[in-house]
Amino acid sequence: MRTVLHCFDMGGAGDVGALAAWLSTQPLDDLRRLVIFAKTEGHHAPNDFSRELLKTKLGLLFGELGLGDTRAMSMLAIGSEGVGSPQGFAFARFGEAGATAADPRAPARLALGFARSEVVPIAEIGTTALVDRTAQTAQAAMRDAGLAPDQVGLLFIKTPTLAARHPEATPERVAMHRGRAVSALGGGVALGEVERARVSDAAIAVDLSLYSRRVQAVTGAEITRVEVVAMGNRPGAAGDLVIDTTHTVDLLDQASIRRLLARHGVRCDTDGALLDGDRVAGLIVKTMVPESGMLRGARTTVYTSAWAPESHMRAAASGVLGSLLGHLRFFVSADAVHQAPEGGGVASAILRVAGGH
Repeated sequence: MRTVLHCFDMGGAGDVGALAAWLSTQPLDDLRRLVIFAKTEGHHAPNDFSRELLKTKLGLLFGELGLGDTRAMSMLAIGSEGVGSPQGFAFARFGEAGATAADPRAPARLALGFARSEVVPIAEIGTTALVDRTAQTAQAAMRDAGLAPDQVGLLFIKTPTLAARHPEATPERVAMHRGRAVSALGGGVALGEVERARVSDAAIAVDLSLYSRRVQAVTGAEITRVEVVAMGNRPGAAGDLVIDTTHTVDLLDQASIRRLLARHGVRCDTDGALLDGDRVAGLIVKTMVPESGMLRGARTTVYTSAWAPESHMRAAASGVLGSLLGHLRFFVSADAVHQAPEGGGVASAILRVAGGH
């Protein structure tokens, strides 16, 4: 198993040209899993269909290349505010058809897997039944990657919600905040980081003492199944990439990410700029401002302006991350409910190993 990562630019919400050009250079007969993370430049309002457009264009591309649901998955999120560059990340796993037994003596390198559930019954959306279905799907994704729970660096999870216009819509089935909470709790249960006995319908998005440590959670009305991507470091996996994850204290917290990078030998100059920032092949981040709207003792308008709170968070976080990295190869989304202590966030860095091996 060898996993590679390629960042590609997008000229619009439905532009898959650069991705198609890169895939045309790859040995597709040897491609076992392809996962696309992409940020669309939508406006976050209910009548924004940028994710649907990109999902359709990616589906057509996958079909043209002979990549079905068993080989390809897309994880799409709205939001290129601030200096968030409209771009995507292609994670491609090449090699054997299934995960092989790990050689414990070999270096641990990035392993990738994914899984989808069956179509989720509408009655499950927003409930603990979907938490359980999500945990089962996450376990299947870990098996696909050949990862034990303690080897996982990130579970990226998306569960379905209903559009407000759906005839069976209810507040619990429509609320994206609750949908992200369900995704996060399911992942936390799968990793053993959240005690299932403490998860109830009443606790979802309410009991914030429940949180995972290596899960990033999204939700959307454009899907009907639970979708999970599992990434971690497995002895015997080939390539030159590793993944590591940390919690951040709040939206402005660069120090926690710097400490994560330093663990892998990424250095800074005397001014604090990264000397070898190109080793950071990608950064996937979940960020948050507490529901009080307070940040480091000061009042913000995140929850009191005409703009969606998530748009505020992504715009601010893009500046924080861009100034840290010195480039824009990051994927940032908002609302870290049940993914970190209240007000905190999650940062997962994909790094190239020093020396390339």
